[in-house]
This record gives sequence, structure tokens and C-alpha cells, in this order.
Amino acid sequence: MAISDRMLRMHNCVGITLKNDGFKGELYTCFENEPRTFNDVYGFFNIVNAFLDALEFPAQKIKYRAFKKTLPTMELVDIDPNEKLFDTEKLLELCKRKAYIIMVTARDNATWQGMVYSKSEDKEYSFNSEVELIRILNK
Repeated sequence: MAISDRMLRMHNCVGITLKNDGFKGELYTCFENEPRTFNDVYGFFNIVNAFLDALEFPAQKIKYRAFKKTLPTMELVDIDPNEKLFDTEKLLELCKRKAYIIMVTARDNATWQGMVYSKSEDKEYSFNSEVELIRILNK
């Protein structure tokens, strides 16, 4: 089973390569030539959320609010959504070792829903929350 046509067409896919020691790795997008590195789950979610916010797709259904002013902790991603450098299929070539392609289809109820393609298993999974996504990635 190859990666689905839907994932190949979408511009909001990210490719990740996980290292063997903990939840560390590299994250690739179709809009940047160099990967971004993350050292934990929080860093991973931070980068992907910032990427999805820069694309404005999928839109967040709930905005986080606070009673006091705080500085944003989210890393900013400076990309032009109209300047895609390469296709999603190239993400598979860039990702090595334990690699996945992740497509977030919705951000409802302050959580993610979407699909994951495992390169090593050549299999697609769907997820309905960040917890399910982490379980799939840690198999």
C-alpha cells in the first residue's frame, strides 16, 4: 500500500524522522529546504502548530485565551503558502530511518485529527487526537 493520493495532493503534510533515543527528530515541510529539529513532544507540537498557523489550514476552531498577558511561546514559521518548493512525495525521500508523513485534516476541540503514513510499515493510520498520534508514532 503506497501513500494515498489525498496525502500527495495536500500542502499541509509534514514529514518526520524519529531518532531512537526518546521523541527526538527532524521535521520536513514542502516549503523549506532545511529540516527543523525537535527534542521532545512539546517541541514537535509547537513546530507543527506554527506551520499550520502560517498556512492558515486547517483553521483552528478554538482560540486559546488567558486572563493575563503572556508572551507567545510558539515558534514562528516564516513561509509563503503560495511558494511550495516540492511535492509531498519528495518528503518521503528526505525522511530516513523511522519516518512518517503526517497530514492534519482538522483542528477541532483544541486537538488534531488527521492521517499518518508510516514509511517503514507502508501503512496509513488515522488519528483523532494528539495522544493517538503519539501512540502511532511510538509503535
